[in-house]
Amino acid sequence: MATTAETLILAHWRLANARDWPAFMQLLDPGMIYEIPQTREFIRGSAGYVDFFATWPQPWHATVVKCIADESSAFTQIEFTGSEEPLTGLTVFEVRAGRITRVTDHWPSPYEPPKRASIHVERW
Repeated sequence: MATTAETLILAHWRLANARDWPAFMQLLDPGMIYEIPQTREFIRGSAGYVDFFATWPQPWHATVVKCIADESSAFTQIEFTGSEEPLTGLTVFEVRAGRITRVTDHWPSPYEPPKRASIHVERW
């Protein structure tokens, strides 16, 4: 039986791939944090996280290879395909009260982040 966190996270990727931003937003806590330690980028708030996805250069698709979850967290391994060769993404999700509160993306292949279209991306 799937845990609540697992169901939530699989819906996250399904709705992101479908570009269903209103439904995607409903999965997120308004005060959530998104972080990419490798590139020292982060976003505060669900509106910024949705904007980050919505403004990503098209086309792209994330295929969930593996999902491991418990009551309050989940981990996914994805294959991210876009205009370049596929990349492996490792994502840690934190969940509280049925919403995603924190997302931390790890990308094993080193890269310098491209110029982001979203105005919500900060860098430390």
